[in-house]
Amino acid sequence: MPLNDCLNNIRSYINTPQKTEQQGMFRVTVVAFEDKCNLNCGKRFAELLNGNPLFEVNFCNEIFPKGFLNLQGRNFFDFIDQGNRILAENNSDIVIWGYEESGKIRLNFQTPSQYVIPNELSFSLLDGLFVPLSYFADVSKFSASLLLMIYGIIVAAITPVTNEQKQHKPGILKEIIQLLSADTSPKDLSREFMPFIMNMLGKIYLSNAQNNFQQKDVEIIESLLSAALKNTQYLHLPIYYGCIYNNLGQLYETAFGCLKENKAEYLKSAIKFYREAQKYMTRNYPYDYGIIAYHLSRLHFEFWKKSDDLQALRDAVAQLREAEKVYTLAQFPQSWCHVEEKLGYYLCCLGSNIKSNEIMQLAVTAYQNQQKIYGQYDFPKEWAKVQEEIGNVYYMLGKDNDDDNFMYEARNYYNSALEVHSKLKDKEAAENIRQRLLKLKNYIS
Repeated sequence: MPLNDCLNNIRSYINTPQKTEQQGMFRVTVVAFEDKCNLNCGKRFAELLNGNPLFEVNFCNEIFPKGFLNLQGRNFFDFIDQGNRILAENNSDIVIWGYEESGKIRLNFQTPSQYVIPNELSFSLLDGLFVPLSYFADVSKFSASLLLMIYGIIVAAITPVTNEQKQHKPGILKEIIQLLSADTSPKDLSREFMPFIMNMLGKIYLSNAQNNFQQKDVEIIESLLSAALKNTQYLHLPIYYGCIYNNLGQLYETAFGCLKENKAEYLKSAIKFYREAQKYMTRNYPYDYGIIAYHLSRLHFEFWKKSDDLQALRDAVAQLREAEKVYTLAQFPQSWCHVEEKLGYYLCCLGSNIKSNEIMQLAVTAYQNQQKIYGQYDFPKEWAKVQEEIGNVYYMLGKDNDDDNFMYEARNYYNSALEVHSKLKDKEAAENIRQRLLKLKNYIS
């Protein structure tokens, strides 16, 4: 299918005639590539993307060291931080990096919400697409299908922010997938590029399937990602395996959450593949390691709920502790707060099940950590909710130990929450607290 026809099909999703004269729907910044041949690859690529009216493309030619792009150093934080700075300064939805490697350019894609928790479906910054270096010397070598796939990666990776993005993203991805599926033109890329193409296609399909996930989607995406793993001779770095296993984990986690059949099988598969991903995405790549740990904690918790396997609950806590080491208060305050909320709940469940006062006190500490973000006067509703949760922990301690002192602590926390709910005139929340206080009276001597 000719390139112009492809573009016209995608262009049909920009509803009004005036749209083509306005700014693109998705804001893209291309950073000057790290290439040794001085071909201005980044600038040529930015101009190529600018031919699609979906994108408002900016080229960033700022000079700074880009050694972190080799992915094998211990300066991965620089990769994240530079990208976040460029995203903020250019008000972009996505930043595209390019790095020359053995006659190829590796493209990586960074978005503002890439490693934010909670995160249902994420593109790893390490997920890369390789393109022959020669294509950037003569951009006419970019086939329609390759360009379409790059468009698909960009749209799939972006978390919609504007109403226009939210409205059009599903339709655009659907159109791109239909065009790619119908493309029967000869493929001129050699097999060494295939694992990365298959992996990225799997990500595009998975992002598209979120709106109406079905059994057939599992089969299609699994086939693509499995094909990527088969080309082991071209996966030169461990992290490339990690990316594919991480995407398989996301696939089965999505299937577990969306489909009614085979839930136990999907849950086990999601845990298995995320654990494989963690072996390759080590602490040298902390953000990926941390977000995988977060997903594993949720899945182990679900496994415990369905099986009463206490080891699964311990694993859930352990993985969340790993995520906590990455998502710190200083760097990721909101994500850290969410981790502390989950940790408080998981520790409470574990402490209650094994009758451990020490673990229950750790749950209290985790809940109290949330209040470093949710102050009583700035976020009274959220602060009161945390007070309730702490009250619940002390109430359970009082019941399990037949100890009035714990019950008095529970009462104090409940009363402080009730006072805030009453001031906010939240009648339902206030009534729930009153009911808990009534139950608590039955246990106090």
